[in-house]
Amino acid sequence: MKFFSRNKETSNPAIIINRSLEFLLNRITDDVEREEYSWDKSWGVKRFESIILAKFILDYSFERIAEGQLSDDEKYGYYDLSNTSFSSLFNKEFSEVGMNFDDMQKEIEEKIETYFTANRENPRPPARYYQIYMLLTGSRSRGELEEKAKMITLGLKLLRNNVNFATMVTQYEDQIKCLKKQVVAFDLAEIMLPHIFRSARQKIKNINLKKIQVISNKLAKKDKKK
Repeated sequence: MKFFSRNKETSNPAIIINRSLEFLLNRITDDVEREEYSWDKSWGVKRFESIILAKFILDYSFERIAEGQLSDDEKYGYYDLSNTSFSSLFNKEFSEVGMNFDDMQKEIEEKIETYFTANRENPRPPARYYQIYMLLTGSRSRGELEEKAKMITLGLKLLRNNVNFATMVTQYEDQIKCLKKQVVAFDLAEIMLPHIFRSARQKIKNINLKKIQVISNKLAKKDKKK
């Protein structure tokens, strides 16, 4: 009996979506908490941005799996489950600090759509992963950081040759180190994000598309009766 119960759970779209979303949220948060990312924000901010990225990656992964198999109308059941799961998890995570999904819905949906737009405009790596990382953390582009580090390095050479500015050398050296760490974070993101996308695909690949169709049809009939 337990065997059949497990099989039922692993094919249940609601259970798969809930588990996948929680997994992605925790996986992303754990990664970006690493000191190497130099993301100077509170844990709460990182958690907030991570849950939005998790929702995007989950929905994107579903779209890839359902591509050519479900029409947009037939996907409606998935998004009903996905949105319900997300709002419930969001409220569970943030209600204690006075944030709830209903109040934040517009901002959240805009952020998710921004991820989809960035993904369409930057389909190839590493630009794709760089853009996602920038949206997640609010970082400047890799090119901007490298150019800034280059300019400060040139300025540092001048300071070292002028005894009147000797006290500023350490300050400039620290700025360069900080900028270089922020550049390295892009390399880390280029490794981390593909793994997370693959994990999401693996988690959601067993979702029963026929059940999604059934849910979509039921919701459509319910809408017609209103």
